[in-house]
Amino acid sequence: MIFARPLLVAGLAGFALWPLSSHAQDAAAAPAAPQALAAPATSAVPVARVRVVRPYLDMHSGPGRGFPIFYAAEKNEWVVIELRHTDWFKVRTARGPVGWVSREQMAGTVTEDGVPFELADPTLQDFLNRRFDVGIGYGATQKTAFTRLWAGWRFSDTLSLDLNLATVQTKTSSTGLWTASLLSEPWSDKRLSPFVGIGVGRFIFEPNKSLVNNEQLDGNLGVFTLGARYHLSGRVALRIDYSRYAVFVSDFDSRSYQAGSVGLSLHF
Repeated sequence: MIFARPLLVAGLAGFALWPLSSHAQDAAAAPAAPQALAAPATSAVPVARVRVVRPYLDMHSGPGRGFPIFYAAEKNEWVVIELRHTDWFKVRTARGPVGWVSREQMAGTVTEDGVPFELADPTLQDFLNRRFDVGIGYGATQKTAFTRLWAGWRFSDTLSLDLNLATVQTKTSSTGLWTASLLSEPWSDKRLSPFVGIGVGRFIFEPNKSLVNNEQLDGNLGVFTLGARYHLSGRVALRIDYSRYAVFVSDFDSRSYQAGSVGLSLHF
């Protein structure tokens, strides 16, 4: 009898906004800038003083090209970076004006060591700092396709709670699986991050009522999962899983299944 087409999986993520505490009134007192700064979509950055090496550094009144340019820092003028919002930086000049500079414009500055000011990929950093994620995936078990939805909460650097709903629809039956797993992700600070998980859940098998043998089955299940995430771009990551399930139909009937799936997740 066909009744269980298991599956499951998932993960989690996040990002935040916090202003920089220092006003850096005396630019000369600011510490030397690192050669590369990585930050979430909106975040404070370490106080960094950079020098303009192009003829001008255009400063906008807000973080976007739609905001007008109200000041242009001249070549060899020093500015202090106070805040980052996606690809825009809030800077303060030694003469007093405060405005927003695009990432492209910041490429025309150097640190106090004379090194070009470089920036890590902000979208990858968002992925590494994730706290929540949701996703959809497709897979197969015993040559039967299924669809699954998941949501995850990453409550530490290496551990996350994974909630899943998987459904299998055929001409003769419908199967649903609900699972909750604990995932361990030892290399969660990498673009490619493998994980292992263990969890429990429930399944319900409902044959079509038109069938002669249309008995509904339900029971508990346990699952062991191996998989990996790979950050693609922006907030999107690829997720691949291989899972083995132990399904307990009754006290005297237990069955084993394996399943593979591929899906896309959106992280926060």
